[in-house]
Amino acid sequence: MQSAQAHPTYECQFTFKMKPVQKILLVDDKPENLYSLESMLSDEGREILKANSGQEALRIALEEEIALILLDVQMPGMDGYEVADLLKSAKRTQNISIVFVTAISKERQYMLKGLNAGAIDYLFKPLDIDVTRAKVDTLLRIHQQQVEIEQMNARLRQLDTEKNFFLGMAAHDLRNPIGNILTLAQLLKEETGDRLNIDEQTYLAMITQASRSMIELLNNLLDISKIESGQTCTKSEELGLSGLLQECISFHKAAADGKEIHLSYSLRNEHLKVCANRTQFLQIVNNLVSNAIKYSHRKTAVEITAEKTINGEITIKVTDQGQGIPIHEHNKLFQPFTRTSVTTTSGESSNGLGLCIVKRLVEGQGGRIWVESRPGEGSTFAFTVKGVNVSADAELKLA
Repeated sequence: MQSAQAHPTYECQFTFKMKPVQKILLVDDKPENLYSLESMLSDEGREILKANSGQEALRIALEEEIALILLDVQMPGMDGYEVADLLKSAKRTQNISIVFVTAISKERQYMLKGLNAGAIDYLFKPLDIDVTRAKVDTLLRIHQQQVEIEQMNARLRQLDTEKNFFLGMAAHDLRNPIGNILTLAQLLKEETGDRLNIDEQTYLAMITQASRSMIELLNNLLDISKIESGQTCTKSEELGLSGLLQECISFHKAAADGKEIHLSYSLRNEHLKVCANRTQFLQIVNNLVSNAIKYSHRKTAVEITAEKTINGEITIKVTDQGQGIPIHEHNKLFQPFTRTSVTTTSGESSNGLGLCIVKRLVEGQGGRIWVESRPGEGSTFAFTVKGVNVSADAELKLA
């Protein structure tokens, strides 16, 4: 006899998203008015709360999650206007929608007083049942949409935080092995010298260039992750501008010399000081100068200038004699992973993140950044930084 084969069992689960209960607070000193409103507005998915004084209404509003308040204007002790003022002044209750219910305050001056107190609408006694229900339905629907938007925004913020965490973690974990590849490629080139044939030298150069580009991309991803998660250091200090720009010139001298580009800076005042985070300031200027060199032709010039504006800021400009950028593409420049139609002049790499990082660093220190460029006329990238008052007014020109 063949044994019976057990059939697999499947468990089917259904999840129903329950519509949240919306709480309506009715405020009136007369019980008959409260019961009348309650019978008029009671419906599935609603909870009706009642208060017969302003003090009780405030207590309930602070304790419960209220979607809508129907508030009588004329009440002994604390009237509706005072209740509305107090509700709008408290952080927990300031966003609750308030509708005034009144039988006598129909004059324009009283309606304006109520609207100025924070009410969004009026209902006049005797109440029209259909109008009252329609207004309440609409206001509750708007409230629910606002709640859903807030929940969605909170979820998006959470996802953005998680994205930055995993992006930073992945970039950090990838940077070390890529760095090892670059180091080994450089050691191999030094040890082999001229013993490699042309093809082998080409392959080794490709490995080296690809590794450098990847490390630059990973460093930029780490910067983006830190900026968006608020982990960047924004502590500012007084910094001498001349020394900073000299450091920048020295850092880029080899790249500029390689393309026979004349790299210089000029200051109207050698004693100019900025109030900025040193690391971030140098990252901003270095990125702009690096881009200027990448997108400039051989035997041209790149100049850094700085001058103090009438409002106490200092404007730093990096100007090149390069290809220029079409005006309709300017809005792409500071967006992540976007590129314009302009390409580097000697095959240098670009991942479309540098200017995005620069913009966020500049704005993080309270400055602004912009570009002035036309095709064939070169480009000027400028940004502002807080200046420090100095007494000297000597003018310095260094090239």
